[in-house]
Amino acid sequence: MIECYAFNGQFYKNGLKINSFDEITINLKDNRKILSSMPVEAIVLIMHEYSKKLSSNREILKIQGVPFLSFYLKKNNIKKLLNVSLGKEEYLDKFLEVDDEKYIKAQARGMVCHWVAGNVPTLAIYSAFQAMLCKNSNLLRVPRNSIKDVIKLLNILDDIEIDFEGKIYSSETLLKNICIIYFDSGDKKQNSLMSLQADARVIWGGKDAVDSIACLPKKTTCKDLVFGPKYSFAVFDKTAVESCDFDRYLENLVSDIVAFDQKACSSPQVLFVEKSFVPIEKVGYRLSKIFQKMSKRYIENGIEQYIAAKIINKRGEYGLSLDKTFYSSKGLEYTILIDKDVRLEEPVHGRTIFVKEVDNIFEVVKLITNKIQCVGIASKDKEKVIKFADCVTKSGVDRVTKIGFMNLYDFPWDGSLVLNELVRWCSLNIKGMI
Repeated sequence: MIECYAFNGQFYKNGLKINSFDEITINLKDNRKILSSMPVEAIVLIMHEYSKKLSSNREILKIQGVPFLSFYLKKNNIKKLLNVSLGKEEYLDKFLEVDDEKYIKAQARGMVCHWVAGNVPTLAIYSAFQAMLCKNSNLLRVPRNSIKDVIKLLNILDDIEIDFEGKIYSSETLLKNICIIYFDSGDKKQNSLMSLQADARVIWGGKDAVDSIACLPKKTTCKDLVFGPKYSFAVFDKTAVESCDFDRYLENLVSDIVAFDQKACSSPQVLFVEKSFVPIEKVGYRLSKIFQKMSKRYIENGIEQYIAAKIINKRGEYGLSLDKTFYSSKGLEYTILIDKDVRLEEPVHGRTIFVKEVDNIFEVVKLITNKIQCVGIASKDKEKVIKFADCVTKSGVDRVTKIGFMNLYDFPWDGSLVLNELVRWCSLNIKGMI
C-alpha cells in the first residue's frame, strides 16, 4: 500500500491510500503536458514569488534550512543556475540554432523519481524544484519524519499567479507535478515498482540506502543521479587567525555548525587551524565565546539520546587525556574538542567540532578522498585560496567555499550540474533541406 500525501495539487494529512503506481503515473504524465508548455521564465518567476513567501513566514523559517532555500530560489540565483547548467535557459523552451541550420533543445526526461534522505527537510524541495525547472514531473518517496515539514513547505507554494507576456501562469501547475508518497524503506516490491516508473532517479542517503536503491530494476534509458554519504570540514589559515576579522570568521563557522544539527553532508565536523601567534587553545577559547553568544540566537531544540551519549563520552575522553583538551557549555549546547592528531574524525553531531592545529593548511590535502564534499575556508590570501582549492579538488573535493556558506545548496553539487543531467539534449539538422 502506498500512502500519498501530495497528489494532483491536493494535500492529504493522513495519507491517501493508493494500491498501484499506475494511477500516480497516469496523473503525473497528464499534468506534465501543461508544465511542458510553460515558458521557463514563468516557472522561474513562480519560484521567485515562492521564495518571498518562504522568507516572510516566521513559522516556516523555523524549519531547518528554509533561509538557505529561500535564497536559492530567488530569480537571480535560479537564472544563474540555468545558464551555468544549460548554457542558455531558452534551450528549455525551443530549438536554438547552434550552427548552420543545426538546432538543439533540452527536453525533459519525463518522470523523475526521488528517494529523499531524512536528515534535511528542505532536500525534497531542492530535488523536486530542480527537476521541475527542466519541466519534469516528480514522484518523491519521503521519510515519515520529514513528511510534515515537506507538506508545510509545499502548502506555501499554493495560490501564486504571475503575469508573463500577457498570460497568467499558476503555481498549481507546479504542485500538480509533485507527488509525495511514503512506504517502508525496506519494502523491496514498492521500491522496485517505483524505480520502474522512472525516466531519471535521484537518490539521496547513506551508503546502505544508496546501494540498495541503485540496484533496483529500472528502464534501460533511465538516468541516475546519486548523492551518497559525504564529509565536510573547515580550514583557517594564518592570515585569517591573525586578522581583525577572526571573530567574524568564527561566527560564520558556528553558523555552518549549527545548521541542520550538523547532519548535512556539508556540515563541518573538523576545523584545521594553521599555526600562528594565536595558540590553538586560545582559538578554542574564542570559539567557545562565540558559541555562547550565538547559542542564544540558535537555540538547541533537543539532542537525540545516542548523540548525547557520544558527546558525554567524548568530553570524558578529552578531559582525562594529558594531550587533549576541550571547551563546552554546561549543558549539551556545544562542544569543542582540541587535539594534535591531524586526521578526519568520526562525526559526533550535536554542535560538536574537532579543532586541530597544522603547520600549513596544505597538510590536509593528504586526508582528501572522493567522499569529501565541501571544505569551508577562511583566509585573507586569495592566491593561496585558489592554489589550495586546486590541490584539494584534484584530490577529490567537490566544493570549496568561504566560511558561513558551507550549507548553501550550490551549483555544481557533488560534482554534478544537476539540471544538465535532468534533460535530454535533442538535435535538429536541416541544412540543405529547404
